[in-house]
Amino acid sequence: MINPFGIVSTVVLFKICERFKNFPLIKPFPPLLVTGICLILILKIFDIDYKTYNETASWLTFLLIPATISLGFPLYRNLNMLVKNKRIIYTAFFVAMGLALVTTFAIGKLCHTDSAIILSMLPKSVTAPIAVEISKSLHGVPELTACFVALTGIFGALTGHKILKFIRVKNDVAIGLSMGAASHVIATSKCLETGREKQVVMSTLALVLVGIITAIFAPLLLFLIK
Repeated sequence: MINPFGIVSTVVLFKICERFKNFPLIKPFPPLLVTGICLILILKIFDIDYKTYNETASWLTFLLIPATISLGFPLYRNLNMLVKNKRIIYTAFFVAMGLALVTTFAIGKLCHTDSAIILSMLPKSVTAPIAVEISKSLHGVPELTACFVALTGIFGALTGHKILKFIRVKNDVAIGLSMGAASHVIATSKCLETGREKQVVMSTLALVLVGIITAIFAPLLLFLIK
């Protein structure tokens, strides 16, 4: 019999954290981050093996695939906007992908980081389902990749709009592209909260296509690392 602990505990804890997200102590942090911290504490305190937890919790990662696809539905209502901004969009995709891969690789090498960790970090700006598959193809550590992806997304969701506002970026197309390309689906969900459809559309497009482009070009760095 499959132990349902992983999926049940994750969903229940997330709903609790979401319910109390306005509580003063946790208000500055997204429910996803608080849920992760609580899960780590529970596994440590009760000495629960990660494999036991992940036996069913991994199903949630699989469900991210249809959830990510569903975010793309607004694209069909905004095809004119996509065509109008195609040059900006293409440039943003390749710049975002290039910076994410090159800076991660360069910093890892400068810090003499183990190759397996560098390979696991390369797809950190890609949405989880794609990032995990990229990590597997690069012989990285998928669990470590999932952690880096979550941290990148949370950081982007917490600071992305603030940083863009600080540097006076006001265009919704630019904001959406930046959020989705740098911090994938978690930042896209933050764009949803703004109620600005252009941001959501561009962020969704960015997270999907940057993921695909990264999957194509990331293996090229494998030869440099090894």
